[in-house]
Formats: sequence, C-alpha cells, structure tokens
Amino acid sequence: MSLTPFKTKDAGLRLRVEREIRQEFVEVCRAEGKTAAQVLREYMRDYIARNRAAMQRELFTKAGKESGWAAEQGSRILRDYPPRT
Repeated sequence: MSLTPFKTKDAGLRLRVEREIRQEFVEVCRAEGKTAAQVLREYMRDYIARNRAAMQRELFTKAGKESGWAAEQGSRILRDYPPRT
C-alpha cells in the first residue's frame, strides 16, 4: 500500500478527545500553518512506517528461529539493515 500525500481521501476517522486537548492541538497546528487533519495524516504515515518495519523485523526473527539457516540469514539481514552510509 503506497501512502502518498496526493491520494484521494475517501475514508474518515472519528475520535473523541477532551475539548481542551483538541483546542490546543488545533491552535498549535494553525501556528505551524497546517490543518489538524494534515498533522494527523503525517503522524499516521510516520506511525505506520515505524511500526511496519518493527513488525516485519519481529516476524522475520520469529520465522528465523524456526529454521537454523533462516535464523542465520535473518540475523545478517537485520544487522545490515538499514544500510549504513
């Protein structure tokens, strides 16, 4: 799934927060020249990217423990990722 900023937004998300938190959040977003929706979408993309990588590492490591060769290869790949520059 590709997450690009120019995709059609065809789904909504409703959440309940305290009025004061919402108001402060909106004020900070406006001060940065962004809408609350923009900031939340950015956060969601970052959260997905961080956690998807962690989940993949966890699954790969778990699968590797079931096979000696896979464990060896998984350790090498995880050790070398991300590539060092």
